Amino acid sequence: MSFQTQVNLQPAPAVEGDFASANPRANVLAGAGALVTGTLGVTVGNFAWADANGIVNNYFTVGGRIGFIHREQQALITAFLAETSMLVPAGFPITLFNAGEFWDKFAAGATIGQKVYAYYDDGTAYAAATATPPTNALITANTATNTTLTVTANTGRPIAVGQPISGAGIQAGTIISAFGTGTGGAGTYTLSLATTATASGVTITATTAKETNFYVDSTAAAGELAKISTWG
Repeated sequence: MSFQTQVNLQPAPAVEGDFASANPRANVLAGAGALVTGTLGVTVGNFAWADANGIVNNYFTVGGRIGFIHREQQALITAFLAETSMLVPAGFPITLFNAGEFWDKFAAGATIGQKVYAYYDDGTAYAAATATPPTNALITANTATNTTLTVTANTGRPIAVGQPISGAGIQAGTIISAFGTGTGGAGTYTLSLATTATASGVTITATTAKETNFYVDSTAAAGELAKISTWG
């Protein structure tokens, strides 16, 4: 452990993932032997999705059930010389909460009453008005009259499975259904619906976060913690 380099005048109110109250809370239901973390593990204090087999990942799973990962000292320090960790390694038991009140970190800040969104690629939180999810309009791609989207550039949020997309030749309701050669940036992706035109240099807009059933219950500046609640 390194030497102490600062002293705070006030203790931190919480750590992301902590309970924010003793009010009622509820878990995502799990079957025998579930829920367990996926091959990449999961990060405490983020949202995650459980698939039909009870495998939990911080990235979106088609047909998965979303929940929040409460902090209960379940993360392990596995990196050499690391001092802290919020990562629960692969194959460990995990609990997802779909109701309750917790502390979460908002990179862009948050205001009381905003809806909480979970980014499709890593489950981190974003706060905005209801039905106004964040988008990434910095994607350039080539289309053909099939279900393959060839992305030539992406300078915004990583492309992720589950993201609804729009653009010239993209049918309404289309989502990214699978990775091809792309895993967030340039490469190919499988679409849920075939495109209706063949074109190059198409500007694609992707919805980057999914609306959850949580609301913001305290104000936070960028990078700070805020309370989130399903009780309004």
